[in-house]
Amino acid sequence: MNRQNNPIVTTKDHVPWLDGLRGIAALWVLLSHVQILSGLRSIPILSYGGLAVDLFMILSGFLMTHNYIQRQKAEPWNLPRTFFIFWVRRFFRIAPLYYVLLIVAFSLGSLLGEYRSAIASVWPDTATAAERYLDSNILNIIAHISFIFGFIPHFAFRTALPDWSIGLEMQFYFIFPAIMLTICRIGPIKSSLAFIAGCVILQGLFPDFFHHFSMPAFLPMKLYVFFIGIWIAVARTQKSMRWGFFISLSITAIWVIFERSLLSITRIFLGALMFYLLDNGTLPANQFLRNKISTIREFLSCPVNKFLGDTSYATYLLHLMIVLPVAGELVHISKYQLLNPALRFGICLLISMPIIYLLSWLLYNLVEKSGIQAGKMVVRAIKDNFI
Repeated sequence: MNRQNNPIVTTKDHVPWLDGLRGIAALWVLLSHVQILSGLRSIPILSYGGLAVDLFMILSGFLMTHNYIQRQKAEPWNLPRTFFIFWVRRFFRIAPLYYVLLIVAFSLGSLLGEYRSAIASVWPDTATAAERYLDSNILNIIAHISFIFGFIPHFAFRTALPDWSIGLEMQFYFIFPAIMLTICRIGPIKSSLAFIAGCVILQGLFPDFFHHFSMPAFLPMKLYVFFIGIWIAVARTQKSMRWGFFISLSITAIWVIFERSLLSITRIFLGALMFYLLDNGTLPANQFLRNKISTIREFLSCPVNKFLGDTSYATYLLHLMIVLPVAGELVHISKYQLLNPALRFGICLLISMPIIYLLSWLLYNLVEKSGIQAGKMVVRAIKDNFI
């Protein structure tokens, strides 16, 4: 792939403003859940927590592809060792913190379930199945430890964690090297069509199986969202990002036919926004938008957003285990129930947020960093022994 010589395109592995964007996505999910659990009616954008999760997927697709391209000389795409190194990196980035909080979620499941039921008794339209919190069956535990729960509708949404998307990420990581190898051999357009067509065919052949997922935890339901990020990274290596922009958004637009929801339409605009945020200077109206994009990048790179980015993974996994007890205790106060919904939202958020971010900061420094370092050690050992 030939990279355009453009100063906007970084050759570094790290794209700093994306850390802030990841932090905002985690905050977005937190706000959407506080909104639900405080009995506040649906608010456009704020309540679209699913769109924030889609943003995580686009970021994941971009960053995985971007880093894979950066490392392709040292780690050729056609070597099995490269596959294994990629999986090791991703496992040690995701798994350590996930396992720590999974233990907490199973240990506190019944208590969290009681809080969730108390909230639903006051605001019935917010209710979720109690089994999500109460199922400590050994099969559920094994399914989550092994990350296979995303393949099984019964277990895909069965803990107090929002881990259905973590299982989805792990499925994406599993096939990602194959996606990149296919792109290398037949090009990004044919590869996209082949993988997306496979997803559509599977859903057409097994509609009942897909229907049983209460959340889109099975990769064929969301692979096209990851492909938005893949296309952004691939397009940045080409002379113009325009073809990647139109192909990616066309795929997203076609998916509207299958989902038929306002959220799927909004996803088109999210994809366009991400393309422009990572524009290499070749998208339509670039000259007009350049200064605005630079301002957004500077904002996303500020210290506050860097902190949000560093703590984003812990915040995303942890937040429900804090918000549920806070909202559950508050709902027992009759005066709280009678407050203006926006005020209830503010009180619940004001109590929950400092606890969530303090614990997330501790978990980031004590668990996540240690996991990343362990992954680096394993990768070095693989390189030293299997060159």
